[in-house]
Amino acid sequence: MASVFVHTRDKPALVEVNPHRWALGFWGRSFRQLGRRWILTRHAQRLCQPLEVTGLAHLSDLRTSAIIIANHTSHFDTLIALSILPPRLYGQTAVAAAADRFYRQRLKGAWYSLRYNAFPITRGGGRGALAYSEWLLQTGRSLLIFPEGTRSRTGELLPFHAGPAILALKQRVPIVPVYISGAANILPPGTRKAQPAAVRVEVGEPLRVGEDDSVAVATAKMEAAMQDLANHQLAPSTPNPLLV
Repeated sequence: MASVFVHTRDKPALVEVNPHRWALGFWGRSFRQLGRRWILTRHAQRLCQPLEVTGLAHLSDLRTSAIIIANHTSHFDTLIALSILPPRLYGQTAVAAAADRFYRQRLKGAWYSLRYNAFPITRGGGRGALAYSEWLLQTGRSLLIFPEGTRSRTGELLPFHAGPAILALKQRVPIVPVYISGAANILPPGTRKAQPAAVRVEVGEPLRVGEDDSVAVATAKMEAAMQDLANHQLAPSTPNPLLV
């Protein structure tokens, strides 16, 4: 259960938001699979001009639950990250979404859950906020998480929150770093109208944290892997066959 502060005239009120587990069911999965072209692909084709992706094999080769981490500069990042996933992985991936941003209104929150298989998570909620994420990994799902916790206004990577490292250490699953550049030009922070822009995505090799790693060490490894991808953005890339 995630907590959302809803501001009233007097003071902020705490509202509890349960994950929409029905989004994991047959009808929710079918909606996303059958509607993928309309939910994701057509928007990516229209707005990512061009969209270039390298390292897709690192996602295609996954055979276990995984934590997919991506940098965050725009709300369009979620759509881009989901659009590059192979069909099997796409069907089992849930998106961690900030409860105070996407679940303040019940109907909009439900739509976000249905459309992206998203679930609410409280920023800075500690280990208690990770319980549902742990359950998802234990039941064979994968997670898409933006470990910076908020959008970078400069494009530079922000310090990672500890949540993904805690999950990786407890559940012993691989972490797949994904670096997205150009999304901020499609939907910059503070704007609502999207515009076409070139986007590059680089998927890194899955990494595992050591059994003896501390949360701080595991987090540092994730940050280093993401920074390496950022430094490699000028390397040759291959267009994504799913979207071309």
